[in-house]
Amino acid sequence: MSRGNVRVRQAVPSDIAELLILTEDNGLVEHAVPRARRARKSTSAALADRYSQLLCDPERLVLVAVDEEKERLVGYAVLLEEQVGVLTPTATIYISHLLVAPSYRRRGAGRALLTGAVRHAEDRDIDHVVVGVQVAARDANRYLARLGFAPLVVRRVASVSALRRSLGIVDSIDRVALRRRRSVRGVLPNRAVGRGA
Repeated sequence: MSRGNVRVRQAVPSDIAELLILTEDNGLVEHAVPRARRARKSTSAALADRYSQLLCDPERLVLVAVDEEKERLVGYAVLLEEQVGVLTPTATIYISHLLVAPSYRRRGAGRALLTGAVRHAEDRDIDHVVVGVQVAARDANRYLARLGFAPLVVRRVASVSALRRSLGIVDSIDRVALRRRRSVRGVLPNRAVGRGA
């Protein structure tokens, strides 16, 4: 397949079945559907609901790469306009998901999706594109670096329970008791001084 055989367009509801296949074939189901929802519904049904929500969300744009010869989806990107920086905010187009089917990598599908994102940014008069990519995804990181993407920030994640343990935070009942003890200690010495005076 040459690069000319891939075209990019906005996703429509009839694309959901193929979006599901792309996501499942790339092993992203665990990250795409929250656990509580997986317990209530089948994974595919929950993911289909999520795609329906994305396609209806006026804040997001889902682009799909289509192999024109086979008329099938070979990749997608989810775009969102957002501000980067708190003190001096800069408008960006953030690509939260950039996914290409393994058999279509290095064949122009990713480049076509990024071109679609650049055109969308230009239409919105936005000067920067940000891509979310996992640190462990070496090939994706190398590819994006070759295109001129530079690291912006490193965001680390930890569960609240893990942080409570590593920081030595006591449970909420003990915290209330400690606050009461501190307030009593702060009041008692003053009273004792007041009585003696």
